[in-house]
Amino acid sequence: MRPTLRIPLHRGTTAHVCSLYPFSVQTSLGHRGTYVGLDLLAGNGAFYWDPFDSYAQGHITNPNAWVLGEPGNGKSALIKTLLWRQAAVYGTGPTGRWFAVVDPKGEYSVLAERLDLTVIRLSPGGTVRINPLAPGPAADHEPASKQTIRQAEMCTALVATVLERSLSPIEDAATFAAVEQLRQSSTGSEPTLVDVARLLTAPTADMATRLRRTSEEVAVDASAVAYALDKLLTRSLRGMFDGPSTVPLRWDGPGLVLDLSGVPVDSDALPLVMVAAAGWLQQLMACPGPQRMQVLDEAWALLANRHTAAYLQSACKLGRTYGVANLCVAHRASDLAAQADDGTSTAKIAAGLLADAATTIILRQAPDQLSAAATHFGLTEPETRVVGQLARGRALWHIGGRSALVQHLLAPGEAPLTDTDARMQGRSEAA
Repeated sequence: MRPTLRIPLHRGTTAHVCSLYPFSVQTSLGHRGTYVGLDLLAGNGAFYWDPFDSYAQGHITNPNAWVLGEPGNGKSALIKTLLWRQAAVYGTGPTGRWFAVVDPKGEYSVLAERLDLTVIRLSPGGTVRINPLAPGPAADHEPASKQTIRQAEMCTALVATVLERSLSPIEDAATFAAVEQLRQSSTGSEPTLVDVARLLTAPTADMATRLRRTSEEVAVDASAVAYALDKLLTRSLRGMFDGPSTVPLRWDGPGLVLDLSGVPVDSDALPLVMVAAAGWLQQLMACPGPQRMQVLDEAWALLANRHTAAYLQSACKLGRTYGVANLCVAHRASDLAAQADDGTSTAKIAAGLLADAATTIILRQAPDQLSAAATHFGLTEPETRVVGQLARGRALWHIGGRSALVQHLLAPGEAPLTDTDARMQGRSEAA
């Protein structure tokens, strides 16, 4: 009888067992964060992720992430369950997490109801209005000069977007002078964009002295800016940003959802609305407070011109400083690159934003999008092939220098949060 080799049973963790079979099973990223699903490259082990925990562990150098995926592959379901589970793990409000969602398609209403998020539904000619120039909570935490600069930059971005060009030096100086004049002469009332337009049409003597011109000359020099603001306030953004805020916002609450479904996604107004709304949100992000998650859906709209792209760049660059994790959501990498001509400053900003994100989450991409995804996110050849064959709910995660192939799992109670096919299948959204 031939002798047989008998080896005792051995048990070990994936950190040790993977050394027995190199390249077939990798170690997991740990258990800190919120549960996402199964890491298929780590022996179907549990996969956890949180941008702040990942940063604290040294896996990433900034808390920003891009999420890309073709429609119908589970992109919004992933984002919604991440927010839902973070609220469960870390809590909400001043001692937990604060969520801000820019929602161009109106898909976050159920999540907002479950988490008690304030929903602000903006639409041209609507009854809900927010004032981008309102002092807000930033007034208690930063000097007035910094607030003036931020508000003037937001006005400049809006006007430049309408004019489709950069402002001339005198136009830029006049806009800043108008904003500063409003802040200095404010007697308790909130300055608004309407007030800025009024001052540019009829400049004060102080503004003229500062600009070393007569009031009549300043009015002529700033006429294009005044006309652009008039177009914003009477047409593109009518009823949304043309007066004091009508929404009582709980800055100490769990967060808010900006529902922009009343603004067509492919309209010229969407980038304008996103700039004004984001400028309004930015003052909150600059204040001391809890760790914040800001979800920017349809982020390609912010890369349509240099000024809106610069806002997104600023938000991402200041993420560590302000304790804000920006989750930018889009369909495909080519959409982001196509928003600007090659070689322009806008195109360079877009490319930098994609390259600098410490975390990328890529769901299935169409065959004609694989080359763009590989170029912008540095995918290897095997990763590129995998991205083109991913099943629904499965994504390739790049976290710092690590890769993971993750199957997102939904709990039964989370189905109503993630259902975006209710109308397509004839179901009630409340069902």
